Amino acid sequence: MAFLKQLIVTLVVLLGAGAAYLKVDPAAGRWILESDIALPPAIRSAIVWLAPEAANPAMEASAERPGGGRAGAGRGNNATPVVAGAVTTGVTRTRMRAIGTGDAARSIVVYPDNTTGIVAEIGIGSGQKVEEGDVLVRLERASEEIAVERARIALDAAEDKVTRFERLRKSNTLSAVEVDTIIRERETARLDLRTAEIALGKRDIRAPIGGRVGIVSVDKGDIVGSQTVIATVDDREQLKVIFYTPESFVKELTVGAPVQAVSTARPDKTYQGHISAIDSRLDESSRTLRTEAMIDNADDALRPGMSFTVTLSLEGETFLSLDPIAVVWERTGPIVWKIVDGKARKAAVQIVERNSDRVLVTSDALKTDDLVVVEGLQSVRSDGAVTIQTTVRPKPSGAPASPPSAPPAPSADNAPATTGRRSFLAPEAVGSAAAAALPVAPTLPATSAEDPAR
Repeated sequence: MAFLKQLIVTLVVLLGAGAAYLKVDPAAGRWILESDIALPPAIRSAIVWLAPEAANPAMEASAERPGGGRAGAGRGNNATPVVAGAVTTGVTRTRMRAIGTGDAARSIVVYPDNTTGIVAEIGIGSGQKVEEGDVLVRLERASEEIAVERARIALDAAEDKVTRFERLRKSNTLSAVEVDTIIRERETARLDLRTAEIALGKRDIRAPIGGRVGIVSVDKGDIVGSQTVIATVDDREQLKVIFYTPESFVKELTVGAPVQAVSTARPDKTYQGHISAIDSRLDESSRTLRTEAMIDNADDALRPGMSFTVTLSLEGETFLSLDPIAVVWERTGPIVWKIVDGKARKAAVQIVERNSDRVLVTSDALKTDDLVVVEGLQSVRSDGAVTIQTTVRPKPSGAPASPPSAPPAPSADNAPATTGRRSFLAPEAVGSAAAAALPVAPTLPATSAEDPAR
């Protein structure tokens, strides 16, 4: 009894596996139907129901020919139905977008020039506009003023001494060497005066550039040194936007190329600018290149530190363009099935750029206007015959995509000759194919027909 149960379970499993295999690979069902095996009509109907694609017109023709039916379709029509796509040309991405950060065209942090002192006067207020050379802060300067006066007196005395010695030299009272010594003393006094004037000038901390002053961080009476920040001066007539370019776009960057920048704070306005600087090396961690662009800020509406969306227009490069689903991956790399004289042949490709609509490739085996298989890929074999059901071409730029013409509904007259993608068969077409195949199944050559009861 246990053996019988095991036998029944084994048979059920085998039948289920066979049905699943016929469902996945209809070519097996077609082979069974086309063979000389005597099958009951019920089994033939089950095969057609499981695999409608197995309804081969070659089988129907061979069944009808002995009874005087039509003999137009013969065996050997094994071309795979496919949808083909045309190879065109496309240009790599011509626009690049990146997030950038604004910075002043020139920005200076002002420190005292190697001097220490007490703030005696604040010459500017926070946020004011200054010109180059304007006094920002003045330090106490009494000692430096006295040093300047002392050096000036010493210089005057040296000048008078040189004048007297030159008169004596003319009367041959003094030698030329003595006169030269006095002249050197005068030059030394002149240098001392210059040194005292420089020290006095350092007591006035001036703006090195014109621009806007940030928040002044000192007040009157503060003691400042050479490391004390007095203020920050930003030249905001132009704004420098710093962004990072991916390495795939680096070779197309040029200084002076136009860019458009949109501030996150003012998305309604686009600022025009140009690339002003390109770094000499990529960042190893991000594989991006620091790039700087200058935009106009005459109305002073932008501030350093703002974020921008930078759009860069690039020339791009032209490559072959394919439908993305035409590319098949093998262990050797990506390939496409090229249709040549009604047969499918492998063509190796190298992918350059991919998006949702097209994929740009390079290939020595393809050229513009070649046809490649887009649908029906799993049924294509090398040098196998194919039948083009329809050809899909890319839509023109700016035009809506036109739907491809629908393939004819499979039936007993035009059923696919070999295994094809089920996407070719609409649900109602599957039903018609099965219905058309059912009456044909019992009709076999007289030599092989047997009683179903046997």
